[in-house]
Amino acid sequence: MITHLFASLPVLLFFGLGYVLKRIGFFSRETIEDIKKFILNFSVPALLFRAFLSLSIQRSYLIMLLVMYVMAGSMVLLGKLVAKIANIRTPYFPLLMSGFEMSMFGYALFISLYGIENLGYIAFLGIGQTLFTFSFLISMLLVLREGKQAPMAAVKRFFTSPIILAIGAGVLAGQVAPPFDSTPTLAMVDSFLQMLGSVTVPLITMTIGYDILIEKKGLGLSFMTILTRKGLLLIFALLINHYIIDGLLHMDSMYRYSMMIIALTPPSFIHSILARRGDAENIGYINRTLSLDCIISVFATMIVAAVYV
Repeated sequence: MITHLFASLPVLLFFGLGYVLKRIGFFSRETIEDIKKFILNFSVPALLFRAFLSLSIQRSYLIMLLVMYVMAGSMVLLGKLVAKIANIRTPYFPLLMSGFEMSMFGYALFISLYGIENLGYIAFLGIGQTLFTFSFLISMLLVLREGKQAPMAAVKRFFTSPIILAIGAGVLAGQVAPPFDSTPTLAMVDSFLQMLGSVTVPLITMTIGYDILIEKKGLGLSFMTILTRKGLLLIFALLINHYIIDGLLHMDSMYRYSMMIIALTPPSFIHSILARRGDAENIGYINRTLSLDCIISVFATMIVAAVYV
């Protein structure tokens, strides 16, 4: 437990730093948004490109893409069932059951616990839920906001995403390109990408700390949302680890740890970005839930990493 606490301590300190910088007005909101754009368009793609460059993926492992996709979709359906039983009226409750903020949260926590050299494991498992996010989740959020969604827009979003492009380029380069240390030029490129990716964790965790916003009003529903989501996802993760990752595919143990981190990761921040304009009640609910989930996820991840072997 102590080992994982110290491994996660820099993440907690950067959370705190971001929060303090907000309180003293060090960064403007515009600056934080620009930092997020840099993270999503440059530093995270650099991380993922290098992670997939050397990751060895067996063909049999590709079934995990379908498994993760189905899990993400099932969470929305289960969310609708829980909302009906508990008489929860907000349409965002079932959508907050799905979507995983890997780029701006999960990867940073994983790296702090298991090292950047193992990032490819969790990035591979994350592809399936990313497919679900681009193909269905974003479309459902846009339907709530605008009442309609063009089918081709989802396809365009997917194929123009820097995250998807970086993963595809990394896989392709790993198969056809010479090793990046084989020539001075390639070594220079690799060094540049490594430095570019190295700023990801501190920048991500600082911006999350800056965005933390928790109000007393509506905390009960936010807590219920988080506990329902984490409880269901932990059940999914344990079943997938036992029956598929260990039992069927006999995958490396790092995939099991990756599955647990994904299960504990907060919902995608895209929920907040695409919330219905002018809907103050639901926007407050979403932002409060995301902020609270970020805090809970850090400590839950530390505990699970310490006891789950």
